[in-house]
Amino acid sequence: MTAHTITLTLPESIYQRLQSQAQIITRPLKDVIFQILWQSLPPEVEEDLPFHYRMELESMAHLSDDVLWQIAQSTLNKDKVALYDILLARHKAEQLTPIGKKWLTQLREDAEQLMLRKAHAYAILKNRGHQLPTLEELREPS
Repeated sequence: MTAHTITLTLPESIYQRLQSQAQIITRPLKDVIFQILWQSLPPEVEEDLPFHYRMELESMAHLSDDVLWQIAQSTLNKDKVALYDILLARHKAEQLTPIGKKWLTQLREDAEQLMLRKAHAYAILKNRGHQLPTLEELREPS
């Protein structure tokens, strides 16, 4: 990893707060500053994701908080969920046609992509300082 040196002029109040934090956690000042900078960056997108997923997730960093909340709280269409359940039951009973298998695969991919989008939206919102819902709150029916 290449390292870069940056000279930064800080107001005394910020410098004192950083210095105080470094003393409290017994870490060098530069480590504290690095950690704060690292935490302020949007979450990274995994390099091994397919290109179209990476592009979509990376572009989410430019969305407003309102749009990110909409994505984070989105759900699959109820008809698609019902169809998925039927196809999955037929698959388990070994009664799924080749077309049904294609539909099941597509619906599974849609659900996985939605979960990926939702997780990334929540990660960005958390990074921006928002309080995320608890697991119990997420389980409550809307």
